[in-house]
Amino acid sequence: METHVKTFMTGSPIAIGAGESALGALDLMIEHGIRHLPVIDSDRRVVGVLSFDDLRAAFPQPIERNRPPGPEERYEMRDISVGEVMTYAPLTATAHTPLDDAAALLAERRIGCLPVLDESGRLDGIITETDLLQALVTLLWVQRKERGAAVEPPRARTSLLDALQSERAHIAERLASYEAHEQEITERRREGPLDRAEEGAEATEAGFTHELAELAVRRLRGLEHAIERAESGKLGHCEACGGRIPAARLRALPGTTLCIRCARRNETGA
Repeated sequence: METHVKTFMTGSPIAIGAGESALGALDLMIEHGIRHLPVIDSDRRVVGVLSFDDLRAAFPQPIERNRPPGPEERYEMRDISVGEVMTYAPLTATAHTPLDDAAALLAERRIGCLPVLDESGRLDGIITETDLLQALVTLLWVQRKERGAAVEPPRARTSLLDALQSERAHIAERLASYEAHEQEITERRREGPLDRAEEGAEATEAGFTHELAELAVRRLRGLEHAIERAESGKLGHCEACGGRIPAARLRALPGTTLCIRCARRNETGA
């Protein structure tokens, strides 16, 4: 099996210019569920790399990968540009770079990705830590198979609908266990009086279980709404503008019906 970067890299990656807003870069990362952006010039030559950690260190407010900042937070972040916080002149690879060389660079330099350049030095792809972990899984499977071991092939990436349905089944199972646990607590109280320490422990345990159950119910509602939209062919389409809602946003917020731009407009009233 070919063990070069080309086999496992992500081609035609999302990129951004150095003069663009760092806040816009954060929006791209949240919208597409990514942690790194190659920074390119007008000729698609790589001039830097911007990571989520770079943004986390630069912004005055805490940021999260699955939640766009609110209006007040955005106001404080508005003046920071990509060029101010990116890593300049990053290490790069080509499609023909051996995979182990790419992995060694990431490990030695403690970095999360390598932009991949084509023969003219322009951006061709990106290889990340996640890509390398997928490569490791695949290569170990090939080795075991060559030794004659009976092994299952690496799992293909599941579709969004499959992932949502699987999560729904898992949460429904967990919710049933929470409800059964609450019933056990109620039965223990009926069996006889508890001393003060036991009563306090029971109350704490019951409160924690109830809180988990509420979170599970909320998530389950979002998943069921997303699955209903999928069955009617509406999943992934913004109700406001008709544009695409990326899978990463739907995995984080399955009940959403708005793309990140329309959701922001709703927040600001613009």
